[in-house]
Amino acid sequence: MTTRPRGIEHIGFTVPDHDEAVAFFERAFGATVLFSLVKKSDEPMGADELNSKNGLARGTAIVAVSMLRLGNGPNLEIFEIDRPKSDKPLGISDMGMHHFSINVDDIDAVTASFKAAGGKLLDGPYELSGQEEGDGNFGQFGLTPWGMLVEFEQFKSDIELDDGASETRWYPATN
Repeated sequence: MTTRPRGIEHIGFTVPDHDEAVAFFERAFGATVLFSLVKKSDEPMGADELNSKNGLARGTAIVAVSMLRLGNGPNLEIFEIDRPKSDKPLGISDMGMHHFSINVDDIDAVTASFKAAGGKLLDGPYELSGQEEGDGNFGQFGLTPWGMLVEFEQFKSDIELDDGASETRWYPATN
């Protein structure tokens, strides 16, 4: 038995509308729903039950939550919370998780699918720089319909690790 983690199993985030977000990830990336812990037709899970377990703020409740499979990386856990509304998602300069990155074989094809599903692309694709620089290495960011930042990275060339790095960078396996 080891005390080292195996890796990231899932990434959870809150969206303004669970069903719309699930449909977006299905259309944009071919994501599949593995299971729904709470459905909108269920009784919401309140903070009285969950505050001590996961810190759900008092006066709020989980309206819906589903686990999605997206390729060969971590699963995505999508929450809709009944809470005071805010239309300002976290930005890259804010404290906390603000984006996730998707490793792709064809950045143009995947970003076209993202856009067709309702996402908004930012400038790019652009050549990656620094230690990620290499022939065919490109990146681009986009915003989901609710404003969450998603990064797309295409690596056709190896990246340069720091001297003495004891691990290699992990990439999802191909299907």
